[in-house]
Order: sequence, then structure tokens, then C-alpha cells
Amino acid sequence: MTNKKGFKYEPKTINDIIWGNTESRLRIEDIVSGTEALPYCGKSAILLYGVFGTGKTTLAKMLPNAIEIGKSGQGLMLPENLIACQQGFNGPQVMVLIENALNKVSLNESGLHYFILDEVDNLTSSAQQSLKSALNTDRGIFILTTNNISELDKGLKDRCVLVEMNAAPISGYLPLAKSLISDMGVVMSDIELLPTITAANGSLRNLIHNVERLARRNKGVV
Repeated sequence: MTNKKGFKYEPKTINDIIWGNTESRLRIEDIVSGTEALPYCGKSAILLYGVFGTGKTTLAKMLPNAIEIGKSGQGLMLPENLIACQQGFNGPQVMVLIENALNKVSLNESGLHYFILDEVDNLTSSAQQSLKSALNTDRGIFILTTNNISELDKGLKDRCVLVEMNAAPISGYLPLAKSLISDMGVVMSDIELLPTITAANGSLRNLIHNVERLARRNKGVV
């Protein structure tokens, strides 16, 4: 189910994510189910990367609880640590946040701590080096997001399971677009919707905004 309060598309579960490709979906499903273990064999992180607006942060916030359920059968007892990476964040700043969390006893059944680092490309080179070292732990799972994977340290990426979050095929957005116009009492054909979906370039924010505008105009309300 998706939450459309005020016509805002908000995935409620991982199954609601509109995937750009099958491999990305399978990688997440493998991790959540425990088929692919984390931390394991030098990898303790998931890197969600791709263009703006494709749901990276939304998915990142879902993953800690989903992974914990897959590992222990129970949800999080200790909330994930959300680190919004500000422009210019340096190494000591990042390490203090991570070390302070890791020094506490995890209340999660798995014994793991969970971290979300949003827009990790904002970190300085030294901060990325520090984060790379932090990922060597077996006491935590890290979920990173970025719009600019090319700006990340190669060693940092090597410690992550890479999950591409780029635009889905146009047909993947049709159910959402049709649901939006239906909620507004408008009937339009797929052919009429396709140009607006295409123009969104994979951004759900743009898609919702533009489809709602199109629907209003078809109701005669500009």
C-alpha cells in the first residue's frame, strides 16, 4: 500500500518502491531476507545511488527495520542513527557520531547498530576516508545514499553493496499516475499520460507535481 495523503506518494513498504531495474530489487530482497549477509566478507554497507527523486532516502529509512526483522524476527528496539551529511563534513565529525553510537550497547536482538548517511557525497575526502575505516566494523550496518557516485572514494564503494536507483521504465510509473488522476476524479488514457511521465525523468516529486497539474487542467481548474 502507498500513502497518498494530499496525493503525496509515500511508499509504506519495500514492495511499494518503483525499481529502475530487476537487479536492484533482487539485491535489496537478498539482503532483507538474509540470503546475502551483512556485515560479511569486508562489506557492511549498502550504497543507494542514482538521479534525484527516485526514492533513495525513502528506501534507506525502511531498510534498518526490514533487515533487523530478517535477521532476528523482531523489529528495531534501538532506532537507526540518521546522519544527514552536510556540505563540508570532515572526518572527525563523522567518526564522533559513529563511534558514540557504536560505544553504546545495541538493544536490537541482532546486536547490531544501524546507520543511515544521507547524501554521502557531501563529505570531504578526509571524511570519506574516515567513513571507509568505520565500515570495517562487524557491529553495524550502514546505508548510504548519493546522487553522485563518481564523487565517492573507490575504497568506500568497495565496502558497499551497490544498488542503482535510477529511473524506472515509463510503464512502471503508470499505475501511480493513474491512481493519482483517479483520486482527483479524472479519466485519462495511458497515451495522454505518457508525455508527462517521461518529462519527470524518473523523479517521483516531479511526476506527482506534473500529473496533478495535468489532471487539474483536464478538470478545467488551472
